[in-house]
Amino acid sequence: MSGRPPWWPEGEAWPPRGRPPWARRQRGWFFGRILVFVLLLWVLSAATMGLLGALVVRGGPRFIPVPLILLAAAFVFGLLQMRRATGAYAALRRRVEANDQRRRSFLADVTHELKTPLAVIRGQAEGIADGVYPASPESLKPILEAAQTLDLLIEDLRILALSESGALELNREPVDLALLVREVLAAQAAGGVELRAELPADLPHPEADPVRLRAVLNNLIANALRHTPAGGSVTVSGRRQGTGVQVTVADTGEGISPELLPRIFDRFVRGPASRGSGLGLAIAKDVVEAHGGTIAAESQPGKGTLIRFTLPS
Repeated sequence: MSGRPPWWPEGEAWPPRGRPPWARRQRGWFFGRILVFVLLLWVLSAATMGLLGALVVRGGPRFIPVPLILLAAAFVFGLLQMRRATGAYAALRRRVEANDQRRRSFLADVTHELKTPLAVIRGQAEGIADGVYPASPESLKPILEAAQTLDLLIEDLRILALSESGALELNREPVDLALLVREVLAAQAAGGVELRAELPADLPHPEADPVRLRAVLNNLIANALRHTPAGGSVTVSGRRQGTGVQVTVADTGEGISPELLPRIFDRFVRGPASRGSGLGLAIAKDVVEAHGGTIAAESQPGKGTLIRFTLPS
């Protein structure tokens, strides 16, 4: 696996070195349980000895029921462990239910996204077969466009599945970000929007997958252009950040509502005027995090949006 998988604990180094973090935690819990057991045994023994001492002074039985002490300590220890196990089971059950809900929601979203292009293909094909539409390039164009939409959606879903399983492969090499950004900007259709690149000459060359990184930049810049009216601007800038690099895509467009902003990197989340599948930013986030970087967004409605991501050197 090239990048840290999404299920790996936050703050832990990837790839792992030495014992995994959960093994260390389990070892800590093991010694903690022994300590609790010893303390409980000591307290119960002291209390029992005090009680027996009082009985002996009063002429009571002259023996020390050690098995009874151990049984009581084991009983209390068992109750504590049962309580902890019950809490762990409840937490696990809530997590399983949340995962199941996300899975159901994901399947419902995928089904919805697949229905639209399939409906276009079927309707147009039936119209041509019934003679409603002539078998001309103009009649076949909607079918081809819908098929292309399906192809893009399937590829997006494939990338998401690879990222979710931690199997997203990265072919890393030193990347000239300034050159890559200019190539991406040159391939975009600006439509009256000014495109600018502000990248210093001494920008570090991070070890990254140029194909994946190009796809991230394409998505961010295309989104910015889509939501910026003619006369506005989209600026891609970069700067050194520690030993890595930070890239910013800023536009002067319509911005994102405060309610939508915290969820824009979630799957199938789209704004009211969006025409995409809602997977582009989710994939961009997965790709950046697979490189060991971070991505975040800032926006004010009516003033534009800024999306910033970092890549380690």
